[in-house]
Amino acid sequence: METNKNLEYYLDSRIYSGEDVQKSIVETKKEFPNKKIKVTIGLNEYGMYIITFQFQNKNNFFAKIIIRIWRKFKKTRMLNKGENTTGRRYGQYKETKTYKPY
Repeated sequence: METNKNLEYYLDSRIYSGEDVQKSIVETKKEFPNKKIKVTIGLNEYGMYIITFQFQNKNNFFAKIIIRIWRKFKKTRMLNKGENTTGRRYGQYKETKTYKPY
């Protein structure tokens, strides 16, 4: 399931002109230089400009492969996390093969 992140601005049309709206769009795009952004502008029935920035996800084949490899790596790392340098897990008894009565 792909989810895109959205950012919305509401500006009053009685205070801000169309040029001010365009300037705010340009300034917002400068804050996110490495993102692909789709901008939509609308005017609702109350006279408010609604500026919506939709950030596009970079979902490609190689990114999915990297995510799968990282998940496998994390899983094996968590399984081996309890092992010590001697190969024993925490709480496991050390076998001495000698009997020492008290």
